[in-house]
Amino acid sequence: MVKLDLKYGLPFCKVTLVHNGKSIVLDNILLDTGSGGTILKMNKVDEIGITIEDDDIIESISGVGGSEFVYKKNIDCINVGDLEIKGFTIEVGVMDYGFEINGIIGMDLFKEIGAIIDLDSMKLNIK
Repeated sequence: MVKLDLKYGLPFCKVTLVHNGKSIVLDNILLDTGSGGTILKMNKVDEIGITIEDDDIIESISGVGGSEFVYKKNIDCINVGDLEIKGFTIEVGVMDYGFEINGIIGMDLFKEIGAIIDLDSMKLNIK
């Protein structure tokens, strides 16, 4: 179970990211069922050594806010509340959307954990 916060009229939570033995807690992570992928803010994940490398593939993603370039990284694990997902692939981008946001949890992660988003109780549960 993960407690959700309502900001800007949208559901947000915190995640813990682990990569190469280093971890970071990121707040202001949007739950977005309209996003196909999970994307995290470049300047935040850089703090634990997640950076673009020569052999990384750069892709373009598009949404309501426009388009941006991202690169993908396979991380050790991502923790959403007490849920741990090992060997998960994230997208990394600039994420300059005009409000404070450090990432988006998308359908890839929701499907992986069997998510049930309960907006009445403001909790994310798993099946």
